Amino acid sequence: MSTEFQSIEAEVATTAKLSPVRSLSKFQLTCLLICFSIIPPAFVVSMVLFFPASPELKLDAKVRFDVTVIRPRKDPDNPRILPSVVIKNPTDEVWNRIAVSINKDFFFYRPDSLEPQQEFSVPLEFFVTKGGNVAFQPGSEWVHRVTVYAQVPSAARAISENYFNQSGEPTEAPQKKR
Repeated sequence: MSTEFQSIEAEVATTAKLSPVRSLSKFQLTCLLICFSIIPPAFVVSMVLFFPASPELKLDAKVRFDVTVIRPRKDPDNPRILPSVVIKNPTDEVWNRIAVSINKDFFFYRPDSLEPQQEFSVPLEFFVTKGGNVAFQPGSEWVHRVTVYAQVPSAARAISENYFNQSGEPTEAPQKKR
C-alpha cells in the first residue's frame, strides 16, 4: 500500500509542476473591482438618459357619485342604502382588470371586464387600504380624488384621474407645489 501511496504522491507532484496556480496581481484585481463598481451604475444612468419613461395612457372614464341599494342575504327585507362611486366606460373598447382608488389610500379591484357604454357601482365602504385592514368611512372623510386604472385592448394600462370638491362636484386637478 505504501508503494501505491508513493506513486499517487509522485503523480500529484508532477501535475502541480505542470499546471501552476494562476492568480490576479494587485493591479488586475483593482481594475476588475473598479469595472464591477462603475459599469452597472453607468448602465443604469444611460438607460435613464437615453430611454425616458413613456407617459401613461389616458383612460376616458366617467366618474360620479350615487347611492346603491344592497339587500343583505341574512335580512333581504331591510335593504341598506350606501353612498357609492359609479364608473362608466364611455368608449368603444372593453376594459379589463379595473382597479379604482380613492384618495390614493383606499382601493377596490374588479377582475371582470367592463363592456363599452356600461357602468358599475361600488359602495364607498367596500374600498379598503392595501393591507385590507381599514375600510373607507364615508361619514368621516370626503372623496377628493378617484383614480381608475384599466387594461385596454392593447394590453397597456391606462389611467383616469378625477378630482372632486367637498360637495362631490368635479374640479380641476390641484396645482403641484414647486
